[in-house]
Amino acid sequence: MSKDLAIYKQGLRYELPLSEDKPQLLSDTEKATFHIQGLPAAIRLSLEEDKITYEYNGLTGELSDGVALDDVSFYRLAETYQIFDLLDKQEIYISQKSGSDFCLENADVEAVLQRVETNWQLTLLSGSLYVNNVQLTTETIQLSFGDELSFGNVFFKFFGDEVWVKGPVTVTQELIEKTESNHTFYEEYPDYHRSPRIIYRSSEDTIAINAPAKEPNKPQDGLLRMIVPPLVMVSVTILISLIQPRGIYILVTMAMSVVTVIFSVTTYIKNRKQYKVDLRERIASYHRYLSDKAIELNDLAQDQKQGQLYHYPAIETLDELSAHYNHRIYEKTPLHFDFLYYRLGLGKVPTTYALKYSQTERSGQTDPLEAEGYALYRREREISGMPIVANLAHGPVGYIGPRPLVLEQLQLMVNQLAFFHSYHDVQFITIMPEEELPHWEWMRWLPHATLQGMNVRGFVYNQRTRDQVLNSLTQILKLRRSQQESKESAESTLFSPHYVVIVTDEKLILDHVIMEFFTEDPTALGCSIIFVEDVLSSLSENIKTIINVKDRNHGQLVMEEGELREVDFALDHFPVDYDKEAIARRLAPLNHLQNLKSSIPDRVTFMEMYHAESVEELKVPERWDSHAPYKSLAVPLGLRGQDDVVSLNLHERAHGPHGLIAGTTGSGKSELIQSYILSLAVNFHPYDVAFLLIDYKGGGMANLFKDLPHLLGTITNLDGAQAMRALTSINAEIHRRERLFAANGVNHINQYQKKYKLGEVAEPLPHLF
Repeated sequence: MSKDLAIYKQGLRYELPLSEDKPQLLSDTEKATFHIQGLPAAIRLSLEEDKITYEYNGLTGELSDGVALDDVSFYRLAETYQIFDLLDKQEIYISQKSGSDFCLENADVEAVLQRVETNWQLTLLSGSLYVNNVQLTTETIQLSFGDELSFGNVFFKFFGDEVWVKGPVTVTQELIEKTESNHTFYEEYPDYHRSPRIIYRSSEDTIAINAPAKEPNKPQDGLLRMIVPPLVMVSVTILISLIQPRGIYILVTMAMSVVTVIFSVTTYIKNRKQYKVDLRERIASYHRYLSDKAIELNDLAQDQKQGQLYHYPAIETLDELSAHYNHRIYEKTPLHFDFLYYRLGLGKVPTTYALKYSQTERSGQTDPLEAEGYALYRREREISGMPIVANLAHGPVGYIGPRPLVLEQLQLMVNQLAFFHSYHDVQFITIMPEEELPHWEWMRWLPHATLQGMNVRGFVYNQRTRDQVLNSLTQILKLRRSQQESKESAESTLFSPHYVVIVTDEKLILDHVIMEFFTEDPTALGCSIIFVEDVLSSLSENIKTIINVKDRNHGQLVMEEGELREVDFALDHFPVDYDKEAIARRLAPLNHLQNLKSSIPDRVTFMEMYHAESVEELKVPERWDSHAPYKSLAVPLGLRGQDDVVSLNLHERAHGPHGLIAGTTGSGKSELIQSYILSLAVNFHPYDVAFLLIDYKGGGMANLFKDLPHLLGTITNLDGAQAMRALTSINAEIHRRERLFAANGVNHINQYQKKYKLGEVAEPLPHLF
């Protein structure tokens, strides 16, 4: 069973977890398990079943809500939150009065919150209230996303769209209770592993737009040509009848001629009508065809656009995805087709599907209907509002244009790459003039900005940081080049992590040996370079891709992978008053596990390795009593995975009695030896293990252990002649031990220590490190 306590002292609020198997000692000394500044005497708290007891200044008692020990007050907190949807509430009232949105049972606090855009403004009307565990000293304060309000045993956590409540509070029926919050972390937070990636593939089919059918032939037979022969026949018949009357013959001939005239006229009219019908049907039919084809092409275009916007979203979308720790974080790997690809802005791109027009050669005669089909073909060959994409995987990149706009575009690029690429795969080095450092400080939260192989941050802004970062990078690139040259096969090596170097001040590195790589193309060595200049002529000849930032709204992808492109696009921008640290801070705590079982942590403290929160929890006396150095000298040294401890055992039957630690500057050699010394001291009594430290760093490391009971002495490069005397003393100690072994009938320290443990010899003899 466990309980949470709220503790109030001198304008500060603390929250203390208390469990039955772990009493807590509250103090401002090093012995405290829970440190509170300014406590006059220690307070010991214990939990038994549902009862909390305290010991303070010789007094004991049961802790209940509101109990004060001097100026320290205690309140028990409820175990669970209630979550309420704030809907479209514009004002929230908190008080003891009936009808309040949050009616308090026993806290004399009155406050009102008013919505200001997406957050809240708090006005304290009466009482004492704590904001983020600090007592509020002003009447009005603007709350930020996730700010906490507390007083007594009541707790609120406000978001723009919901509030978490804990404690004796009655909530108005207008607010709907939720079962899940929109703002809780996922179950395994901060551990994170990649989810299966969703990839949108655009259609690559061939789509043909056909020209209209041939225009129907216009009837060539004129009306006059059709009726003149029978009319002539009628005239001749009439003339014959006048000269030589023939009676019935004349009538038959006349009738035949008239019928012929009538049929000729009706045929002419019918042919003319059919021609017009065929003409209208041709137009209507082709319009229906174009309409269906336009719908088909629009669907294909929308699919392509949706896929590209999904893979290359705007900064607003990235911000929302990171706020909810979406599964797309770190989704791109070095094996993906779009590794190191990023969005520049929006523009026109060709369709992925091949669009063809069936009439390959257009005649000089213009058919308006055929022109409509050709216009559709011309219109649908490109799609507007599509992400224009650049990449860092095919050679150095150069940015030109007004410097403030270029820096903004680079920062947008960094956010994209950091969100989609793990810090195991991509790391950033930014080379800038020192006066621009404030523009890049938000990047310090990115795990990608901590160069784990070098144990430094990737910021270069003066001579000291230049040598610290670039010297190590030079060594890494030289090693990678030698590995690549020594490969027998023609396959290229995939180096990880991939370094993205942003150079906004080339003058800082012109005389550095790193230029041996930066004047060429180090992409194959796992290093991409981005240079920033004002004009095109200032870029070096090894640049493969050029991006021209023309003005605030327009940019152009001038060249890509060495080929002229001249693709215009509309620039992306950060929203007004956007917090550039937002995405970086959300990514900062994530521990990316590269497999589901285990992953080497980025860092672990000594106490975390021992699963202890205080020195008392290490149980040093018990460890000293239980460990026998003649059996094993194994002690924890670090973690190779989660809860997978790596131990070093310098016993001669294990890892051997001697060791060598090698590494570059800043790689952590000193931290490793300090951890090993401390781990030995925790596990073995000073009679079992002792140290003689030789420190050639001026005593900076040896002085850390000056109060350690295991320490026999130190030798530093500052001691001068004392160093030779110390070495003589070591030689004398070896001879003394030989005499002790001979006097007690042993020839090995393990045999001697075993005799000491059994009480057969009186003088302890520790392993000397």
